[in-house]
Amino acid sequence: MEKIDIKTLNGHLFTCDKCSKFHFEFNQLAIDFTSIKVLEDFLNFFNKMDGEMFEKMNQATSYVRKIHVPFPNTSIKMVLSQTDLIELKVLVRTFINDYKAAEEENRAIRELSIISEKQLN
Repeated sequence: MEKIDIKTLNGHLFTCDKCSKFHFEFNQLAIDFTSIKVLEDFLNFFNKMDGEMFEKMNQATSYVRKIHVPFPNTSIKMVLSQTDLIELKVLVRTFINDYKAAEEENRAIRELSIISEKQLN
């Protein structure tokens, strides 16, 4: 499969030939995803998130970014602004769309190769 490499102002998401993972960077956070399904689940989580509600709910906190996403079983959380949330969703959605398009193209090429081999034999 061809390398998929998507960048935004604060983010980067790319395929890795060495470890077959998807590497996600956003601001100072980095996460490695092992499958497109897990990445889709990640996007679905953020698609369901009401950023405006979280910004209002956390308005009195001292954090600059008011949308807080805790990581289970740790004291780590991702903090986002409404602009960050939109950018993150665009980054991941664009990557998934490009990845699936490349996957479909590869599938079509493999099918054509099989058809060609059958015709030659």
